[in-house]
Amino acid sequence: MFNDIICDHFMNPRNIGELTDADYVIEISNPICGDTVHMYLRLNQEVISDVAYRAYGCSTSIATASIVSEKIVGMSKAEISSITRNNVVEWLGELEPSQLHCVDIALNILNQCANPTKKKFEQKEFLIEGEGAF
Repeated sequence: MFNDIICDHFMNPRNIGELTDADYVIEISNPICGDTVHMYLRLNQEVISDVAYRAYGCSTSIATASIVSEKIVGMSKAEISSITRNNVVEWLGELEPSQLHCVDIALNILNQCANPTKKKFEQKEFLIEGEGAF
């Protein structure tokens, strides 16, 4: 069962696409389920000024990328790094056990957005996070 937040973001994804002049492009992949998110970031004085993404995977994963893309615009990298697992759970709403891997997808996206290391394309191995902040 999908909650209203997930349904809305899956049926009406925000910020979907690519930024050809992105400052950073990050890929997060989950080798277990196959979900992949490419997040394109544009920064203005260390603040996320624009974001776009391409997401491949389950509906919850696609909705998660949409939700994260909306939340981080206007945030500094420091603000993004302070986002916790509990924040993400609140953003996504009530999830079924089979959807909980999307919390980790979001945390991995946020971790890379807070600490981008390459200017264009960087693939990161998917990490399963424990409780609390990353």
